[in-house]
Amino acid sequence: MAKLDSSLAEAEQVYRDMRKLADSGDTEGKKKLVQLRSRYAMLMLDILQARKIDERMLSDAELAKEFDSRFFEMRQTLANHQAKWRLQSIEDDTSGYMASAAGLNRAQDDFYHWARGKFAQR
Repeated sequence: MAKLDSSLAEAEQVYRDMRKLADSGDTEGKKKLVQLRSRYAMLMLDILQARKIDERMLSDAELAKEFDSRFFEMRQTLANHQAKWRLQSIEDDTSGYMASAAGLNRAQDDFYHWARGKFAQR
């Protein structure tokens, strides 16, 4: 339990840090943002590994199914956003990028809110 919980908490914190940097528009923050993206990708893998051995998931098939569905949806939204919005695309369509980023933020906020609520009950 502890590993999944700690990986989820760290991933949420890294997401929040990335969001602050992106919202600030600080050009110096780009290097830090790239570092955070790399850490976030590693945390996604940590979550997948921890999920496989988490006793709550192993003992509650419905919880495992819901977690998998929500986690996959959030990761898919993230992957689609990152694949579409390369630097040139962002520069060509800043308003489209911002709309996509807002949708991504909602997906991540929803997932982390659900996870905190669901696991706090157990």
